[in-house]
Amino acid sequence: MMQEKKPTIAEANRAYFQALANTRGSIAMLPALAGPTIVVLFAANVGPLNAPSAFEGYGVLSSLSAINVVLIWTSAICLLLSVLLKGVSYRAQVLSSMVMAGMAVILVYCLCLLALAIATLSQARGEQFYATLFSTVGIITVVIVAGSTSVHVLLLRRRLRIGHSEKRTMGNFLAVSRSNRSTMFWIAFGLVAVVSNVVTSGQYLVNTAGALGLLLFACVIPSLPVEFAYLAYLKSKDRDYWERPPRPVAKEVRLRLARKIILWVVGIAGALALFWVLAKYVL
Repeated sequence: MMQEKKPTIAEANRAYFQALANTRGSIAMLPALAGPTIVVLFAANVGPLNAPSAFEGYGVLSSLSAINVVLIWTSAICLLLSVLLKGVSYRAQVLSSMVMAGMAVILVYCLCLLALAIATLSQARGEQFYATLFSTVGIITVVIVAGSTSVHVLLLRRRLRIGHSEKRTMGNFLAVSRSNRSTMFWIAFGLVAVVSNVVTSGQYLVNTAGALGLLLFACVIPSLPVEFAYLAYLKSKDRDYWERPPRPVAKEVRLRLARKIILWVVGIAGALALFWVLAKYVL
């Protein structure tokens, strides 16, 4: 029996990004990026960032809320255009993939912002300490996200040199990426979760949940804009990475999908609102 030929580095990389273009990085996934982004930004504005600017040091929250409003409208426009002008999106795939990369950046921002607010403001009652804590941890978060993005860029360069593994390529179809697990990340994750609650007897459980989410989002999610941006670059160089427009979907399937999306959006918004109410008024 002849041994199966191992793909070359170029073939392995091409297979990975073609798989990415038709799965997680597909233009069809743009609504899945824009929808949650709108929900999270709205939840942040009506929840943790909705503090009176009269409180000393809390003026930064008003500025962030204004930025969020702009991003909400931007995401909503992208969502509408991706649905109404689907044919145009597939004819201008380089631009569409650039928009995907931009939406991924906004997703990183909004998830980190909400987690940051939960971690630092869930017990705030207008005290100056929490405003200072929010700003300080916010600066640290920017540094972590910048460092994480740099690491993901270096990891991408390394994979391009040695070739993407078949397991990672198949992970696109499963929407699971196991190759970015970091021992140091999980050690830090465990320390934050266990030590803080042992020391405080669970008093800062909500803050801990926010800190864990912040650590997760800041370290892992930046891989999305890095890969999406590189995919847009590849599409600008070679049409082999372009997606084929999807076949028309039956009306029943579209309605079922629309109901599922609405349920997810409403469920996520409700969960976030409930979590914030519990954090602010109960715990």
